[in-house]
Amino acid sequence: MNIKNKVNPALALAALGVVYGDIGTSPLYTLQACFYNIQVSEFNILGVISLIFWALILVVSTCYLSIFLNASNDGEGGVLALLSLFNKNKKRYRILFLVGILGAGLLLSDGMLTPAVSVMGAMEGLSVLSPAFSIWTVPLTVVILLILFSCQRFGTQKIGGTFGPILGVWFLVIGLLGLWQIIQHPIILLAFNPYYALHFLIKNGFHGFLILGCVFLAITGAEALYADLGQFGKWPIRLSWFCLVLPCLILSFFGQGAHLLYNPAAVSNPFYYIAPTWFVLPLLILAAMATVIASQAIISASYSLAKQGILLGVIPRLKVVQTSAKEKGQIYVPSINIFFAIGCVFLVLFFKTANALTSAYGIAINVEMVIMAFLVICLAYQNWKWSVLKIISVFGVFVIVDLAFLASNIFKIISGGWMPLLFAVGCLMVMLTWYNGMALLRSVYLKRISNVPKCDHPHHEVLPQLTELDSIFITATYDPEGECFFHYFDNMQSHPKRAVLVTVEVHPYPFVRSEARFVLTEAELNIPHLTLHFGFMERLNIPKYLQEVNEANILPFKLDLECALYFIEHIALAALPGRAAKLFNWQKHLFIVMFTNTVGTFSALEFLKLPKERTVTIGTYAEL
Repeated sequence: MNIKNKVNPALALAALGVVYGDIGTSPLYTLQACFYNIQVSEFNILGVISLIFWALILVVSTCYLSIFLNASNDGEGGVLALLSLFNKNKKRYRILFLVGILGAGLLLSDGMLTPAVSVMGAMEGLSVLSPAFSIWTVPLTVVILLILFSCQRFGTQKIGGTFGPILGVWFLVIGLLGLWQIIQHPIILLAFNPYYALHFLIKNGFHGFLILGCVFLAITGAEALYADLGQFGKWPIRLSWFCLVLPCLILSFFGQGAHLLYNPAAVSNPFYYIAPTWFVLPLLILAAMATVIASQAIISASYSLAKQGILLGVIPRLKVVQTSAKEKGQIYVPSINIFFAIGCVFLVLFFKTANALTSAYGIAINVEMVIMAFLVICLAYQNWKWSVLKIISVFGVFVIVDLAFLASNIFKIISGGWMPLLFAVGCLMVMLTWYNGMALLRSVYLKRISNVPKCDHPHHEVLPQLTELDSIFITATYDPEGECFFHYFDNMQSHPKRAVLVTVEVHPYPFVRSEARFVLTEAELNIPHLTLHFGFMERLNIPKYLQEVNEANILPFKLDLECALYFIEHIALAALPGRAAKLFNWQKHLFIVMFTNTVGTFSALEFLKLPKERTVTIGTYAEL
């Protein structure tokens, strides 16, 4: 890779606006949550700050930034990109698949929780200005969230380019505020010593162990570093972290701790109380902007995850909008955006305070991070050929830390943590139903189509309208050989003179080299069969790539793409009673509903970018 691209400051600044918003706003609510149920004493303050510092170093700096970012799939991150690196033929893949899509469901639930808790945490600064303003916290949070989701259609590049400088100001401000408190009360620097973290846990026993679940809030957003890898690349993400984000976070947390040492009453909102009175309102406004940016990290990651899932066949086909002509990874998924907007507003109205939201927030992210660590460890063993000893020596500390956080967060399930877990299980069932349903459809359809008798009469010349126009037949995923079209030719007693059968094949890696894009074979009736190969992060545009086929003279004739007719398949499904191919009867009906609403004619037009006025649908049916 070009060194200039590795250390591109502009890209690092844009990454700041998309990737680090979540973890960058953790100082807003972390210490407040940590001291919700423990005494504000020098011993406890030094212990908690020490725990936060070492969590940032061990989990984020060492684990994610140094190791996990190397576990990419040709530059793409995220749990599904990671999952696609494994050999599907291995027996253990089924377990990895289940774990991976559960992690995907948790990431999607995170996409609703992060904006809600971040913006709510910022708006609670209103009570620092005046207790009378606290009634406006929930309404303003809802308004800001709706504005955030309405801006998503402009794309992450514009959002990141606009928000990057703002978040840069945010980090400098919270860092300077913290530094001023540290200068006044330098005793807080003792928290760099891990002794205080360990002593805190030992002396406080089980209660101190529970506080780990609150300390974990300081590193939420680390999962977005890996999920957003494809947006900017690992070097800009690392540059932003080590040069700005990490130093300013440390200064902010240590500054809040220093202030609490001499003003324990500030525990009700330690972030805002370290600011001078005259600066609280500007800080509140800056925090509101920063939390909007914070939400962008996980929203962008969710869009990338959705696109990966669609092309890998675990998520139903949704409309994906490319928002940048230059950066392939920058996309917008309207249906996900609407779903998140509704979910965020519901969570705000349901929990009403940031402190209540953090109970639901931590457990989902923690389980997701444990899943990520598990998959990376399996990748190191299977693909990187690491020995068990090397895996233990490298990952041992991280696994212990992650599991300690998880054990502490489990106790939050009753107080709200059940909600994201329930949502993740729901996503798991939807993805499994879609994945197994498509497998069942392929087997049932091919079996049915092979048993349909062919007409005895010979094929005649084509109908006049097909004779004059080139015909492009797009095969469906359940009918890769286009048998539906050949039965159509047989029933019509005709077939086009100039036709091509086109199959789209998506592979478990992000991008396909241009020389491997097109493969030409011959189908029945001497019709050319063109297979277009794509990676799971590429944009599907059939007319665009057929133009490249024309320019490269791959076909025995040039297609007239200005007038050519496109033919696609539409299948009507019916559910037979009983279980089949790992699907219960209710899953069959769920699959049919999803299939009908996402793989229809309009969906195919949008998904493959076919011209609406020149696309013809050919119908068929199958029983599951």
